[in-house]
Amino acid sequence: MRLFALVHGLCALACTALADAQDANDMATLFRRRVADLAEFPDPAWFGNVSKWIDTQKPDGTWADVNYLSGCAARRANWPIQEHWNRIITLAAAWSGVSSVADPKWSNSTEAWEAISKGLDYWFKNDYKPAACLGNGGNAALGCPCGTPGLWNTNWYGQAVLIPQLSSTACLLARDGHLSQEQHKGCIRLTERTYDNIDQSYGTGGNLTAANIVLVLQSAVSLGLFTNNVTIVESAMKRAFSVMTFSDAAMQDGIHRDGSFLQHDGILYNGNYGKDLLNIFIQLQGEAVGTRFAANDATREAMSTFIKSNEWMIFTDRRTRQQHWDFNAIGRFVSFPTKDLQASADINFNVTKLAQAVANFDVPYNVNDTIKRLKSNGTEQLIGNRGFWASDYMVHRRPSFIIANKMLSTRSTNSELVNGANPLGYHLGQGTLFTYVDGTEYADIWASWDWNLIPGTTVVRNRPFLAANKVKYQGKRDFVGVVSDGHVGAAVEDYQDPLDAHISYKKAWFYLGDAVLVSVVDVQTKNTSDDAPIITVLDNRAKADGGAFVDGNKIELSTNRDTRAVGSTLWYGGNGYMSYDDAPFQLTLSEGERTGNWSAISTSTAGSATVPIFSAYTTVNESKTATTSYAVFPAISLEKLAQEATKPSWKPVNGEGISGAAGQGILSVVFWPGGRSNHRSLIVNLADVGWARDSGALKVTAGQPGVYLITGRRTGRTGEEGVKKLVVTAADPTQKLETMTLGLEFSTSPGDEEEEEEEKANTEACGVAVKAEFRLAFALPKGGMAGSSVTREVVLADGMSGPGSRDKV
Repeated sequence: MRLFALVHGLCALACTALADAQDANDMATLFRRRVADLAEFPDPAWFGNVSKWIDTQKPDGTWADVNYLSGCAARRANWPIQEHWNRIITLAAAWSGVSSVADPKWSNSTEAWEAISKGLDYWFKNDYKPAACLGNGGNAALGCPCGTPGLWNTNWYGQAVLIPQLSSTACLLARDGHLSQEQHKGCIRLTERTYDNIDQSYGTGGNLTAANIVLVLQSAVSLGLFTNNVTIVESAMKRAFSVMTFSDAAMQDGIHRDGSFLQHDGILYNGNYGKDLLNIFIQLQGEAVGTRFAANDATREAMSTFIKSNEWMIFTDRRTRQQHWDFNAIGRFVSFPTKDLQASADINFNVTKLAQAVANFDVPYNVNDTIKRLKSNGTEQLIGNRGFWASDYMVHRRPSFIIANKMLSTRSTNSELVNGANPLGYHLGQGTLFTYVDGTEYADIWASWDWNLIPGTTVVRNRPFLAANKVKYQGKRDFVGVVSDGHVGAAVEDYQDPLDAHISYKKAWFYLGDAVLVSVVDVQTKNTSDDAPIITVLDNRAKADGGAFVDGNKIELSTNRDTRAVGSTLWYGGNGYMSYDDAPFQLTLSEGERTGNWSAISTSTAGSATVPIFSAYTTVNESKTATTSYAVFPAISLEKLAQEATKPSWKPVNGEGISGAAGQGILSVVFWPGGRSNHRSLIVNLADVGWARDSGALKVTAGQPGVYLITGRRTGRTGEEGVKKLVVTAADPTQKLETMTLGLEFSTSPGDEEEEEEEKANTEACGVAVKAEFRLAFALPKGGMAGSSVTREVVLADGMSGPGSRDKV
């Protein structure tokens, strides 16, 4: 027994020693990789200033050209004092010898170290002391009144995220230098106090979630490496990766199963807060590959979905080949010019580093195709249609254009005003439709354009009065959603103005090949003046060369007043618009120089801007029964638009409480909520869909409100030549139903022309119509997948004999 106990004890000691050795190896790997990452933080151009910064640094460690305003007097967003840390980090990266950009002469330089040391001393000596300043700066009642000594900001973000990120970066780069005891304590203090608070409220910042919490954890990893504390590193890494998993509750901050990233109560933010989370993942996973700290499969699954979905939201400026986020996906950051290097300027993540971080992501998490296309800067394209049910969002991509459509429901929020950014953004996210052809359409026009004319929206002109206290609103109705088969799709919005309900309507966007057909029905208003028209904004964009054409005729546009025109087609900047139902556009066009001020809509210091802008909108009939339908044809020639007007590729098909579009072998239908009965039907000519030349009809009956895509396809399987197949894709916009049913009744087969003639002869001879009926039942997804699309297949064999249906494999 004694021998066994001795052996057991020795084995335990050996295992412990082995684990300790593994920890030491993994910590050394993380440290080496992180220092290499952090040394690349400075803009390469900054290293050219190292000598100047050393020479111009004052004895107290400051620089005369840095804005050191703090406390209540400091700017809340993009706090200028961060430049102090940017210089210390640049000096530390040069001193470390790790930077591949810095002049090697600064490696272990005494001059550089003295500048680093003085810079650190200044901050640590002037650090704030009251704990209340962490999240409640400027609040006297809570212990941090204006005038409190120390370096702090009224924005919690400065103390909780910004400065700890910068200080932990500088300190880790300088860890192996001769830090004084006070400097060492200061390096720990700035990061430790925010990390220790992670499960509590950050004052005005509240309890942190999603991107904000992983920013704190990112700094905590640097803290653990600085102090060689494996417990901190392991805890911070695990928690950060646990945040990078799916969020399934509606409006919950984080990554959703459709790849949407939501923050701040259901705002689509893939291009800002989501981008921050992605960058942290790139760093953490890139550093942890091959160590026990690497991401597990739950994180890999979510990040794979997230990365693939991000690609859908990115467009390319075809002149510069610069990639950008769709403006629907960056929230309030639309209010910054590109030169401010905010979310509107760039995708702001390194694709090469992303590729390194996910290099061992095997099937089903592999994202190689996405990375390959992103590396091409738009030359290799993603084509198709994608619906994002968690964010009421749809993207339609074709070789020559991208269209992005954002709607509003009870499960989403339109936009927000934070730190003075986006005070006029009320209409954002409420049916927006941004169209990207060359990628410059909306670049740097936001300070100067008319914020009442957000592209795609249907509104009462100049209602409501735009103001900073009227920006952020959750939707009022739940029948809002998307259906997509990956190639085509539809987006539907049962809309009521979220501020005062002064306008409501039902609107659908049918994405059919190279166009989107838009239908607006059941338009109602209240408490509006008679002279305020109801309008749909066709576009509001940077001026394009070539002029505007209505019904093929060039329109002279005044630079100082609106131009009115009536016509069935409008062409401008390569994009075409066509009205339907013998109801021509009642157009208001405008083109000319417009002046605005970036500093009035954000914290940008860019100031006044004058840019040439074009806008076009058409009036909409107020009626419970009338439908206003039009199509948008991006990247179309004037000649092709004229051909569409003569022989449309698609056409609206509508019924009571039903909107739809048909053509090119596709039928898309939405059965709206309300009305006398949920069991409503729509009869469509097969010729209109493209399933027959001139005979036959399809009756579509829904057992409940919903949205459907029906596409006709031919199969060529051995022994089944001539078999026809319908693929029916359905979705529940309310995300509440468990099942849906749809009935299809054909009066003739959508088959070959010869078969149609034969059936016609048989019908005439027997006096009996040839029919086939199908009743499809859809079991709907739940949880985080609620609202996603489900598909059934209908096989039509031997004309109409022997019909059957099966789930799509």
